[in-house]
Amino acid sequence: MSKKLIVLLLSSLLFVGCSTKISYFFLDWAIEWEVEEYVDLTSEQQDKFDIIIESFLVWHRQQELPRYRDQLSLLSTLTNQQTMTPELWLKQVSMAKAHWSRIFDFVMPDLLPILASLSDEQVDQVLTQLKKEQKELIEEYAGKDKAELIIDSDKRIAKKLSEWTGDITDAQKDIIHQANTQRLATLDMWLEYRHEWLSQFEQAMKRRQQTDYFTQQMKLLMISPDELKSEVYRDNVTENTRKFGSMLIALNQTFSQKQRKHFDKKLAELVEDLTELHLDK
Repeated sequence: MSKKLIVLLLSSLLFVGCSTKISYFFLDWAIEWEVEEYVDLTSEQQDKFDIIIESFLVWHRQQELPRYRDQLSLLSTLTNQQTMTPELWLKQVSMAKAHWSRIFDFVMPDLLPILASLSDEQVDQVLTQLKKEQKELIEEYAGKDKAELIIDSDKRIAKKLSEWTGDITDAQKDIIHQANTQRLATLDMWLEYRHEWLSQFEQAMKRRQQTDYFTQQMKLLMISPDELKSEVYRDNVTENTRKFGSMLIALNQTFSQKQRKHFDKKLAELVEDLTELHLDK
């Protein structure tokens, strides 16, 4: 539940089609709505959760938005100066993961007591929803061969790129396709990791009254989940991240003047939005 809330937050900042500022102002409502998909909180739990969200949004606006702004500004410089490298891209991804970790470091001390206070019926609600999502994921990917997975990935990346650059060329679609054909296979390992994560989350929730154990496990699951991944999986993910960076570099070198202008404008607007949100008291 908590992990998906942060995905919602990051998505609202980086990938929404409407104004970032509008999305951010409605973020508290969006989080509340998301939580309701997983569990019906009691009035007391809801009051405590509302306090956490209010405190979190103040902290996030004051402390974290400048970090996002600065990273995006750096990305803009690396892109426009054509100085991005696969290794620098890996560092950018590590920076993004650090954003994630700081969020959980901030909310977990107040969030864990609420999770520990859930009744057995509430825990069943959460687990039922998580298992439903896991089943849907397996069904989505079951039976798809490598060619079908590549086609799906081609479409996703092309759509996302077009949102930042406008219409993309056939040559750029070829770059995306070529990169996807070179990616190391991780689907089975990813699904196995998700299964293990859910299994350990379920065990942690069943032992939520054991404070030390519960705290340790939730930190593992929310802040250091890579520890649940096999070494091969971690290595493949790192290599695929490097390959993705190479693809972005190749695409950047093919941007037309119109695409560059579109990209720069969109990025500048996002940086401006983050700056104004940070300064808005």
